[in-house]
Amino acid sequence: MEAQVDPTSREVAEAFLDDAAQKRKLLAFARGRFGIGSQDSEDLIQDTALELLRHSGTVHSPEGLVFAVFRARCVRFVSSHRRRGEVLREPFEEERPAGENPVGIEVRIALREALSEISSSCRRILSAYYIEGQSLNEAAHSMALASSGVFKTITRCLKRLRACLN
Repeated sequence: MEAQVDPTSREVAEAFLDDAAQKRKLLAFARGRFGIGSQDSEDLIQDTALELLRHSGTVHSPEGLVFAVFRARCVRFVSSHRRRGEVLREPFEEERPAGENPVGIEVRIALREALSEISSSCRRILSAYYIEGQSLNEAAHSMALASSGVFKTITRCLKRLRACLN
C-alpha cells in the first residue's frame, strides 16, 4: 500500500488555476456573498493563486485552503472599499440588459426601511455575517456573544426582518 502524499501549495495553486468549476463557485460566492463584480472577482482569484504560490509546505485540505484564502481576499477587498468610502456596484449589474432600469429599487427601499425597524444589535450581527462575510465564530467575537448562540441570534434577527418586510 502506498501512502497518499499531501500536495504542496504550488501544486494546489496550479490545480486551482486549471479547475474552471472551482473558479465558477468562487466567482458566484464573491458575487452573492459580497456583491463583488466579475472583473474584481477575477482579480481576487488571481491574487488567491499568487498567495497560494507564496505559501510553502504541504496542504492537507486543498479546497479548504483555496476557499479560506479567497474569502480572506474578498473581505479585505470589501473592507478597503468601505474605508475609502466607495460603494460596490450592485450584484449582477453587468448581467442586466443594456438600457434596462435597475431591478428591485422598491425592494431595496423596503429592505432599508425594515432594517431601520429592527434593533441595532440585529443590524450589526446581520451585517457582520452576510455583508462582511465573517464566519459565525468571527461574528460572535466581534459582537461579544457566545459562539454557540450566534446562529440562533441570526435566525431570530432574520425572522424579525422578514416580519418587518411582510
